[in-house]
Amino acid sequence: MDDHLLIKQMAENQKNAFDLFYEKYHRYIFQIAYNIIKNRLEAEDICHDVLIEIYQKANQYSTDRGSVKAWIAIRTRSRALDRLRKKTELLANKMEDILTKVSPAADQYVIENMEKEVLQRALNRLPLEQRQAIYYMYFDQFTQKEIALELGRPLGSVKSSVRYGLQNLRKQKSLLRWISSSGGDK
Repeated sequence: MDDHLLIKQMAENQKNAFDLFYEKYHRYIFQIAYNIIKNRLEAEDICHDVLIEIYQKANQYSTDRGSVKAWIAIRTRSRALDRLRKKTELLANKMEDILTKVSPAADQYVIENMEKEVLQRALNRLPLEQRQAIYYMYFDQFTQKEIALELGRPLGSVKSSVRYGLQNLRKQKSLLRWISSSGGDK
């Protein structure tokens, strides 16, 4: 069935149109959310939220603004970014991926640069021993044993520095509000 017709029927509250729309797009929506969040349960929640939002706001779609698929992608991306901004733990846990991953798409590049900037500021607030251990581990990809040799510190101290450093990053207010706009909240 044609996407425009599905949207029109959903705007008229036809539930069978939503069922068809769901079957056609739920994997697409999930994949976009997962690519941003990197957490299956969060991506499933976002997928659910986006599908409900599209059903409830189907009358807002306009062919002048682009394809249905693009409209869906923009809504999904927006919800995923909103969720990422609100979930400090997700942001902190993505640190390794953010710092080491090569970004294939321009929008991912922008998002990752924003995240890197926030993380860099947060890292600069850590005590020197914690910051050094995290830099060596995530930027230079040293093992904890190599870090201990490089810094001339016991292995246990290095492990503690990494652990406490990551805990301190999770607690920082700059990570809690890394982007202050709430864009698109319900």
